[in-house]
Amino acid sequence: MANVIPYAFRGELLSGTHDFSSGGDSFKFALYTSSPYTTASTAYSATNEVSASGTGYTTTGNTLSGNAVAYSTAVASCDFDDTAWTTATFTAAFGAIYNDDQSDKLCVVLDFSGNKTCTNGTFTVSFPSPATAADAIISMA
Repeated sequence: MANVIPYAFRGELLSGTHDFSSGGDSFKFALYTSSPYTTASTAYSATNEVSASGTGYTTTGNTLSGNAVAYSTAVASCDFDDTAWTTATFTAAFGAIYNDDQSDKLCVVLDFSGNKTCTNGTFTVSFPSPATAADAIISMA
């Protein structure tokens, strides 16, 4: 499976549902052992989410910070600060960004290209710089 951008998210962008700017909506990042999502998905799901039982993971994931929008003549993109779970012991294969302020509307599902495991350490998801549109988590050209 590759990264998923839900069909509904595309329409929600054009209708102004999501505010990615600093001080805008609150977004969360949840981790999954396998993806419960397809392009037809519309909202956060707890199905296949990493277990919160003694693993350093909290159900519904981390709140993202550092929302930033960048744009140039031909491209607009958004970025977040990296997010981390400390004293973590779990395996994740997917992550999902969803809008916590807008009924948990799903924005994007990221495929980690296989299982990523952490044992009693820090599990960090690093977001690339939006300066290069091809590297951004979410971009439109």
